[in-house]
Amino acid sequence: MAKFLYNMPTNLSQDSAANLAFFLLENTGSPLGRWTGRLPAADQRKLMGKFLGKGMLSIKGVDETVSHTRKVAFGMDWDTETVSWREFGMKVAV
Repeated sequence: MAKFLYNMPTNLSQDSAANLAFFLLENTGSPLGRWTGRLPAADQRKLMGKFLGKGMLSIKGVDETVSHTRKVAFGMDWDTETVSWREFGMKVAV
């Protein structure tokens, strides 16, 4: 079985919000959907322009947010960071 279960859209642009909407459309059938899973660092950088971490990501189209949940305190607790799509902004071409 595959470690990561998602389809990466092929029509990515410099706009991270548009990339996230395309990602949701590809994987949930709607840009207003919700996807939860893990993304490798390279794919996080393609979608959002930055690496949030190795934890679980939840991309929500209705709220236009990305939540990143990671283990802390040696696995005894969880920490969740929620970021708006607007905070990612435009990616700079390298």
